[in-house]
Amino acid sequence: MEARGVHFRYGGQGPWALQGIDLRIREGEFIALVGPNGSGKSTLAEIMAGLLRPTKGDLLVDGALIKSDSGGPRHGVGLVFQNPEHQFFHATVAEDVAFGPENLGLPAHEVRQRVAQALRQVGMEGLEACSPHELSAGQKQAVAIAGILAMRPRFLILDEPTSLLDPRGRRRIFQIVKGLREAEGCAVIWITQEMEEAARAERLLVMHQGRIVRDGPPNETFQDVGFLEGIGLDLPDTLKLRERLRRDGLEEMAARLDAFLGEIRGPFP
Repeated sequence: MEARGVHFRYGGQGPWALQGIDLRIREGEFIALVGPNGSGKSTLAEIMAGLLRPTKGDLLVDGALIKSDSGGPRHGVGLVFQNPEHQFFHATVAEDVAFGPENLGLPAHEVRQRVAQALRQVGMEGLEACSPHELSAGQKQAVAIAGILAMRPRFLILDEPTSLLDPRGRRRIFQIVKGLREAEGCAVIWITQEMEEAARAERLLVMHQGRIVRDGPPNETFQDVGFLEGIGLDLPDTLKLRERLRRDGLEEMAARLDAFLGEIRGPFP
């Protein structure tokens, strides 16, 4: 997936929400996308998913231009919204998960197979007849993910998927996405305000005022504390502790903490 000089502003006028986005994402990558509120993260996600069309510039998948009237799902791009309620249109879980593949024009038997597989992948089998609106927050997020999985995306975009969840729900969503990436090999673009989550990615994109201002391994960006503070972001708590140890002259202890974090964290998912 490639963005070439993407600009966007709402209503075609006023300030730019995105300014000159150039970006290439390969299948199988795990990317964290961070930035202060209003930096353009969700707008970029909706353009990548084909829900918005760039005011200027192009978004392509395998060289094919994505337009908002054709939509990202047909090109293998799926978006899970921050609030899963925004993805529910039907009375039951099964009907909601079937919505996407039905709109791809798939035959009924294949739709049923995809619904069953997607619900199994997120651990929601047995709840097909339930109303999605009556589920817990974590279950709603799992159903929303299943609805996207049923369309077999190559690029899975999750817009702050854990922001409404408690720690247990967050761990569950982590494990679901980890299993999906291992099984399907899809790229994951994880939009988050939680820097501890971002620290687990292979690649970190930082947005500020509609631009991508950093693109690289998380550790490289987290070493530049002044840069993060300057745009209103913070270090993960664990790295704050490391920096405090270094400031206090406890370099050996800071190195041990780094080694320990590397062992328990690893790339996520």
